[in-house]
Amino acid sequence: MSLSKRALIVVVIFAALNFVHSSEDSWFQIDDEDGTLTTPELISKYGYEVESHSVTTEDGYELTMFRILPQQPSETPKLPVLMVHGLESSAVDFIIIGPNNSFAYLLTDNGYDVWLANARGTRYSKKHSTLPVDSKEYWSFSWHEIGYYDLPAMIDYILNATSVSKLQYVGFSQGCTAYFVMATTRPEYNEKIALMTALSPPVIVKRVRSPLVLLLSEVLKEFRKVKASFKDFELLPYSNEYRTIAQAICTDDARGNICQKWISLIVGPDPDGYDQKVMTVYVGHTPAGASINQVIHYAQIAQSKTFQQFDYGRKENILRYGSKKPPVYDLRLATAPVMIYYALNDWLVHPRDVQELAKVLPRVVEAVPVADKQFNHLDFALAKNVRTLLYDQAIQVMEKFNEI
Repeated sequence: MSLSKRALIVVVIFAALNFVHSSEDSWFQIDDEDGTLTTPELISKYGYEVESHSVTTEDGYELTMFRILPQQPSETPKLPVLMVHGLESSAVDFIIIGPNNSFAYLLTDNGYDVWLANARGTRYSKKHSTLPVDSKEYWSFSWHEIGYYDLPAMIDYILNATSVSKLQYVGFSQGCTAYFVMATTRPEYNEKIALMTALSPPVIVKRVRSPLVLLLSEVLKEFRKVKASFKDFELLPYSNEYRTIAQAICTDDARGNICQKWISLIVGPDPDGYDQKVMTVYVGHTPAGASINQVIHYAQIAQSKTFQQFDYGRKENILRYGSKKPPVYDLRLATAPVMIYYALNDWLVHPRDVQELAKVLPRVVEAVPVADKQFNHLDFALAKNVRTLLYDQAIQVMEKFNEI
């Protein structure tokens, strides 16, 4: 299908999406200020004890993790939990909908020691021991490096700090992709994972339904041909200027529908699932920064229909990998238990792709669709009913994997 036809599809779908606007009162215990606070400030605002921890990767990237300590000690021992966010986001993914609803807070309320990751290149992890942040060399990474370097560094740090040999891992979107990079390229880390809880894992990406993402994929295919003429760069960095503009557009009045429509063209429509106040707060934190290579890498695995390492082109591949094509990640090496949750209306991660993934992985506890046919990709973090549809159930499963 030509780019012009794809563009026409986008316009038609955009025109067809008419959302019911939510009232100024939020479904959640949040307010406008939440979109202006840092993640530690936001956690503290709602009465939780938070710590910031710095860890340096083998290749020199300096990362920040936020630790939320349980308010009450658990009656039974529980493993620490590492939660890893999606593309262009940050630790805020797991606290954005406030107390009594956000996944991280619910885990903390249940006695878990929760650690929130911030991957390289995001607003809280934008440092390097030697490289300037505005250099090509700094941004020469994709989610492969997040999985190969960032996750092992964070896992080892947490295990050392808590004096246990295993932890529980929760990944949302790219947090899942990076996990399976680690589990297949550094399989020794499977022994350090008691349970991997995968929320909408984009690993096998053959059936993307988002018209905007399909358009972007075509553009990136052309960009890749001339990429050698450009330096690697940051895509959509976090900035106060962007936040001000986005929050002015994504307000609680009718203009907020514009935000919902465009976001829905990416993740899938869910007219009744969104709270407009949450959307206003969310755009105060997102985008949080990423390398252009992270997006290109997703486009590559969507086009090749193979979960493989970054494709640098034939000549560079031979130099790096010793082969014309990039190596395929062997998912059979991901031997830690995996609990998968997916959405039927997710336009980025198709249910059939998830089912295909579940058949390949050697230790899937279960692959469960969220019991709402309208549930989409972003609903895993923002939906009004995400606690009752997903989080409470996920925590019950996690309780079975706390053997110290």
